[in-house]
Amino acid sequence: MKKFITSVPFQPPERLTAVVYKPKDNSDLVYDTPHSLPILNAINAYAEDGESIKVYFLVPNSPNSLANEVAVTAQLNELVKAKNLNCTIERLVYTDNDDITTMLEIYGRMLKCFDDNDKIYTCITYGTKPLPLVQLMALRYAYHAKKNLYIGTIVYGKFHGIISNDSGADIYDMTSLFYIDELSETFCRMNVDDPEKKIASIIFVSEE
Repeated sequence: MKKFITSVPFQPPERLTAVVYKPKDNSDLVYDTPHSLPILNAINAYAEDGESIKVYFLVPNSPNSLANEVAVTAQLNELVKAKNLNCTIERLVYTDNDDITTMLEIYGRMLKCFDDNDKIYTCITYGTKPLPLVQLMALRYAYHAKKNLYIGTIVYGKFHGIISNDSGADIYDMTSLFYIDELSETFCRMNVDDPEKKIASIIFVSEE
């Protein structure tokens, strides 16, 4: 099954601006409807009309996030209706802090979301700094632990200037960073010299 993972924004709801995220390096990610959740670009790109998908919301238990969840759920439902998707939403609500106990809990709960043959798409735009690290660690474990699990596009959205700027935003495909991490460990075990150059030769050739 195709599964899409994102963190619900935690800034004040009045600063949650709907914009068009313009792809910088992956033309598949075009989605011209203004919205606040970059994972929608991935859903629009990779969920086929009429398909069944699952969306996971990582939700810090704070008033801002709970209010924002209502807004982004409405945006998701608009896309689901337009593409005639059968979409199930699962909420992973966690304590609103960044301590190791909380991050480890999120890691463990994410691992329970993955199954053999899944195709996983992730957004690392929102959340405090530790959360994207936890998301990527969970993806990496699942990539090795599950059979035929595919890591799809990892997206990151970036506003033009301040977060309340409604002139637009960019969306980046960060998937290569996942595989750079994989290659780094492999090359370290092989005592490879100049890993940066060798990784670049692999990553940039595969993107052509």
